[in-house]
Amino acid sequence: MTIHDELGQTRRAVQNLEKALAGLRNQLGPHLDVLRLLDDVARCSSDLRRLEEQVGAPRRHELVVIPDDDYDHVLWATGDADHEGLGAPGRRAP
Repeated sequence: MTIHDELGQTRRAVQNLEKALAGLRNQLGPHLDVLRLLDDVARCSSDLRRLEEQVGAPRRHELVVIPDDDYDHVLWATGDADHEGLGAPGRRAP
């Protein structure tokens, strides 16, 4: 699993905990321990957001399409293609 997968899984867990605590607050009212838990989860969410910013967004690789068409023959008409990989004309290898 990548770091971005782990961060996403952690984000979902924190969101589920927030929802569960909101349900408890609705059932119990403004109970001190529930309010403290809500503060703790808010702090966890904030810390997780900062961590996600530090790690950065997942890198998406851009798809480069290479056409199956023939190359433009003008590219090879200058004569430079004859010397491709051989160095400058008139020079000899050591």
